[in-house]
Amino acid sequence: MNEKKIKLTSIKIALLGDSQVGKTAICQVLKDNKFDDKIISTIGYDKIDKQFKLENGSDIKVVIFDTAGQERFRAAALQTVRHVHGLVIVFDLTKRLTFDNVDGWLEIVKENFQQPSMVLFGNKSDLPKEEWKVTEQEIKNAEEKYKLKYFETSAKSNKNLNEGFSYIVNSAYSKLKGNENLTIDLNDKQEQKSGCFGKKKKTTNKNKKKNSK
Repeated sequence: MNEKKIKLTSIKIALLGDSQVGKTAICQVLKDNKFDDKIISTIGYDKIDKQFKLENGSDIKVVIFDTAGQERFRAAALQTVRHVHGLVIVFDLTKRLTFDNVDGWLEIVKENFQQPSMVLFGNKSDLPKEEWKVTEQEIKNAEEKYKLKYFETSAKSNKNLNEGFSYIVNSAYSKLKGNENLTIDLNDKQEQKSGCFGKKKKTTNKNKKKNSK
């Protein structure tokens, strides 16, 4: 007997990284094309939906999870996003500790995720280079060490955000295509879904009364 395939209608991507590296700002810019430097830190997780174009020209819905970087909220956030298809590890170019902690985040990935596609973002590149605490050589070394594609990003200037996410979405899609237990439906209609967990809206058709002469 053949096992029933799971239908996949969206790709799920989560952002991981220390608090205040710009994960929430990145999500806001992707969703509304608007930057706000007075964003409150995420507690637990939040999420947005966005359409991305695959390399084959097809559009696909992507659910992007913004997770808490603060340790006291981290466990709950990780539990929620542990089944995502891709991860964006974010650090702040102007805060050395957030770069040093990338190694710890990758250990967390090994413990909580099943070999997702990954990419590395060095965020806040709009700030003057004299404020950067990480050198280009150190970043190149990290790319080689972790075997991750790197993007220098800025939520404020929207630098490389769509390019970085397009890369991770296509990378995750390529990996998912090889899973024999999945069928990917790019034509599934999402318009009638709303709410935090994508519940369908109930629609009722009222019978129109016919006028009799």
